Amino acid sequence: MKLLIYSEFERLWKRKWFLLLILCTPVLAYSTGGYFLRIMKVPMEVLSKSFMVTGLRENLYLVCNIAVAALVAAVYTEEFRSGQMRLLFMRRFTRGQIFWSKLFVVNISILLLLVVFAVSSQVIVEVWRSSYDLGDTSFLGNKWIYVFEYYGWAFASLLAISSLYSFIAMCSKSVTYAIGACMTYNLGALLFDGLYLKLASLAPHTSYLHDVIAFLLIPYMQYTGLDGSLEGNGSVNGAITTVVAFYLIFFTWAAYRRFAAGDYLY
Repeated sequence: MKLLIYSEFERLWKRKWFLLLILCTPVLAYSTGGYFLRIMKVPMEVLSKSFMVTGLRENLYLVCNIAVAALVAAVYTEEFRSGQMRLLFMRRFTRGQIFWSKLFVVNISILLLLVVFAVSSQVIVEVWRSSYDLGDTSFLGNKWIYVFEYYGWAFASLLAISSLYSFIAMCSKSVTYAIGACMTYNLGALLFDGLYLKLASLAPHTSYLHDVIAFLLIPYMQYTGLDGSLEGNGSVNGAITTVVAFYLIFFTWAAYRRFAAGDYLY
């Protein structure tokens, strides 16, 4: 199993687009800072105290989900279409081992990209601090607890959506179809949120059931729900945990069944 995981990492790291994705992450952090300073007119003194969280919040529900969709489609759909998957099927590894090794590599890659973004954001803050003599950039005395908590929820949401995207990738006959279907889901969840929020409104607004229905689509949960979790809202935390657990269990199981069933693209 360790050999299989190493092989998956090796194949992924040999792809120029993945290295480009990693290299573009600091650029994304820098451009996000510029957006807040120049377009949103947020004072640097304020932004520097929360940029590690604010920067990720701005990119989580769209840019990060796009990156996850591309990663999943490449690891599953592209490898099958290129014939690489069939070479693995011919070796001594079981389909289950191949599936779990690929999912592990996808999720570790997501974690790596989050770490690169966090480090890049902090470096940018340190440059601001030294260049403009901002002094101490910590906030509320609990900066790192706040940061780790938000990044933890963000990582959990990306793991959940990667499970869904894995299932979609296995139902798609090309990388284009896979990414297109993932983006349709992502944009639909953000653009037509009013439709399912009407369903959520049938439950009391402050209830656990209301939050579960509202956060059932991950992009909307990323856009609105993670802030509530940082405020210590027990109903929101419970709803997010429930939705993430549902995605991880149901769609991972569905993806595994699809993968193990045979040539899942046919």
